[in-house]
Amino acid sequence: MRNAWLIPILLFQPSVILAQDVAAGGESPAPPPSYDILRFNENYSSLSNAANRNDWFDPIKYMPLRTNDPNWYLTLGGELRERFEGNHDVNFGIGSGSDSYWLQRATLLADLHLGERVRVFVEGISGLVGGESQPAPAVQKDPVNLQFAFLDVVPYLTDDEKLTLRVGRFGMSFGAGRLVATRAAPNIPFKFDGFEAIYERPLWEATAFVTRPSIESTYHFDTDDDTTAFWGLYLTHWFDAAHKDGLDVYYLGIASQNGQYASGTGDEERHSFGARWFGEKNQWDWNAEAVAQTGSFANESILAWTACLDSGYTWNAPWQPRVGLKAGIASGDHSPTNGPQGTFDALYFKSGYFNDASLIRPQNIIGVHPNIAVNPTRSVSIDGGGDAFWRYSRDDAIYAPPGFIAIPALKTASAYVGTAVDVNLEWRIQRHVSFLASYVHFFSGEYIHAAGGHDVDYVSTTIDFLF
Repeated sequence: MRNAWLIPILLFQPSVILAQDVAAGGESPAPPPSYDILRFNENYSSLSNAANRNDWFDPIKYMPLRTNDPNWYLTLGGELRERFEGNHDVNFGIGSGSDSYWLQRATLLADLHLGERVRVFVEGISGLVGGESQPAPAVQKDPVNLQFAFLDVVPYLTDDEKLTLRVGRFGMSFGAGRLVATRAAPNIPFKFDGFEAIYERPLWEATAFVTRPSIESTYHFDTDDDTTAFWGLYLTHWFDAAHKDGLDVYYLGIASQNGQYASGTGDEERHSFGARWFGEKNQWDWNAEAVAQTGSFANESILAWTACLDSGYTWNAPWQPRVGLKAGIASGDHSPTNGPQGTFDALYFKSGYFNDASLIRPQNIIGVHPNIAVNPTRSVSIDGGGDAFWRYSRDDAIYAPPGFIAIPALKTASAYVGTAVDVNLEWRIQRHVSFLASYVHFFSGEYIHAAGGHDVDYVSTTIDFLF
């Protein structure tokens, strides 16, 4: 890609400690904030203390605007990501062949803090594709566009409470990302236009929002999807100060004019009521979630649900091996011609939900995924496993990640879809640079063979520079 020559320079750019500042202040530098998948969640106000400046990029992460008020400052940042994806038989070889291509994502952001109560955030994005043999979707190819632009106003602020009102274009990610997340693997993540209210205190956080999703449009400014409205309330209570153990409860509503399922298409209004319990104790970790959905689709009512568990045990030993199990069920429709619509809708779920290949949308599916992870060094992580899939209902289809039908309902075919084997590597080269690699082989079952499909091989490599 055009900017790939920057990677060798950025890869070896060191972080340096400003020893004179540390000595003068007599303090050890505080750790910098972790990079967040939603960059506007990062806060660099700690850099107002010179003792905390230990990185070459700190001069642009905290640019003071007033000498007598450290809360007036500007933060600049961005990303350059180079990613290769190779697909042998996209969509199980049904209606499309193999395709391999390079993806490039570049972003630039400005985060302006006008005191503690007003903030303006803007982020531009560019997504490019090279080498593809098939037309690239807009979520991959969008040379220049506006990703986020919003205004925050804080009308209520105390020592331990804060209410933020947000208006504009922003991203959202709640809980484990099973229903609302960022779509990080494609070049262009999800974005929403609308309003958000965020209430925070030490052990509580509540977010209410009313939005429309943005439609990705290559070579044109992205606009609202005026056929879809999305709203909700998400509440989190942590049981500990470290925010490792907690409970989420939430309601999400969506109204759409283009709902599409195996039973047909039509106007849809869907209400999701969910809860998530997560925590860590005695080297065990768990993340359990359940959702019930009601509403109306075309001339039918909706009654759908999902339940899932992601749990594991980590040994206090060299390489910190973790053995885990992911298991989940998302309902499908048993009666396409009558009765309630039973297909669960995963809404704006996270990319790579099952594995990096992202072949299946978590709808009408049963999945069991034993897995193992190790950390050979502090900067290298390796994980992998096998994920067996079955259709919940043989009267329903298998859906592709964007939501369209990938394989039609074949009632006479087996419920067994196939088994995906995956292995993944993450190398955190330094604070600003990371390398990811993934391989997935999908062993197709009788159902896919009956539809004319077969096995899939997928590989990806990603190098990411953030500042």
